[in-house]
Amino acid sequence: MTQSATPAQPGAQSGVQSGTLPATAGQPRYMVLAQHLIDEIAAGTYPVGSLLPTEFELCARFAVSRHTVREAIRRLADLGMVTRQPGVGTRVQAPKATSRYVHASEGIGDLFRYVQDVNLVIRDAREVIADEALAELLGCRPGQAWLRVLGERHVAGEDRPIALAEVYIAWPYRQVIAGVTEPKTPIYAMIEAAHGIVASEVHQQVSAVLLDDRAAEAFGTEPGAAGLRVERRYLTMTGELFELAVNLHPGNRFSHSMVLHRETQTVPTLVPKP
Repeated sequence: MTQSATPAQPGAQSGVQSGTLPATAGQPRYMVLAQHLIDEIAAGTYPVGSLLPTEFELCARFAVSRHTVREAIRRLADLGMVTRQPGVGTRVQAPKATSRYVHASEGIGDLFRYVQDVNLVIRDAREVIADEALAELLGCRPGQAWLRVLGERHVAGEDRPIALAEVYIAWPYRQVIAGVTEPKTPIYAMIEAAHGIVASEVHQQVSAVLLDDRAAEAFGTEPGAAGLRVERRYLTMTGELFELAVNLHPGNRFSHSMVLHRETQTVPTLVPKP
């Protein structure tokens, strides 16, 4: 059964009585409800770790539709203030909106901007021998040696990481991070500079995942919360994979934006003969 936290005096902090919402011209009701819940969370009516009332309870309290409640809760989730878990409820995870990082890219060069904004801290680097599962991920033969780098990516001023990083470097290029704990340029660029190769292609795959216990603890959220897994493969002109970077992000604090340019063709103008 879903539990909920019941405030002692609903709406007391913002002056809104139970069963009513202030009439705000031009503002959707879900936004009004979302702001009211934000005010109550900030005031401590629903402390961090507690559950908000159920959808049914909120509908009854404010005389609004279920759609309005769901949109309001979605807004709070987008702000990083709550997490939703099926069979459990909506849990408060922050007393105010948390910052989000939007990674916008139009080309390989924009990965430099990502590194400037998001600092990588290397926690561990060691040799791994590819078993069948890892060989399938890397597209190599089982038994091949790679350097696996584990770390965290942080936005300036944020204590919680914006990503958990797992990077695989082809064995001939492993020395580029020797003694490095916080690289100031992308690892692929360090490999390019040290070995005279060029990342002519970057294959990127973004997938939705559920955060496991370890990731949830690092991000300060609940296990099973939404996450984004961003996988980048760096290939030379001959198609050699020299780096695979996997970044796991909390879904409520990270988004990826891309600009796609359409190729245009010149259409010949038909001129009628005189």
